[in-house]
Amino acid sequence: MLRFWTLVLALATALLAGCAPTLSPPYRDYEVRAEVSGDSLTRQLVNAATEAGWTPVPAESPRIVSTASRPVGQSLLSKTTAALDLVPLDGGFVRVYVRAERHSVLGGRSKVFALTGALRESVLGPISTSLADRGLVALGTPRDRDEDATE
Repeated sequence: MLRFWTLVLALATALLAGCAPTLSPPYRDYEVRAEVSGDSLTRQLVNAATEAGWTPVPAESPRIVSTASRPVGQSLLSKTTAALDLVPLDGGFVRVYVRAERHSVLGGRSKVFALTGALRESVLGPISTSLADRGLVALGTPRDRDEDATE
């Protein structure tokens, strides 16, 4: 009898694991392959964010491009808002951070620590296209890059 319940538990765990959403970190890296630098890169990032439908706002640093928060998803019991920070990194890279929050209909809110596939596509899809038009190429997911570095 114990074997039967062990088997049922193992099958249930496998089924639930297959239904779990794929999560990714709340950022994406881009390699700058066009000939831009300094203020020119910052202007390109502002233009890319604006073209993708984001509203730039003053940031803590003149090199960082921050955007205003806007709705990016809604369910029956909550809505999700997000803002972006486009940060030029040394070595010809730009990291786009997604600052997302889930707002409950009951009034609570919580930070979104990982992006689901749908949220990732709704937030990073348009900005990736806009950045690609300016010569910035999205790198694989951080997990993919880590696996490539260890092979």
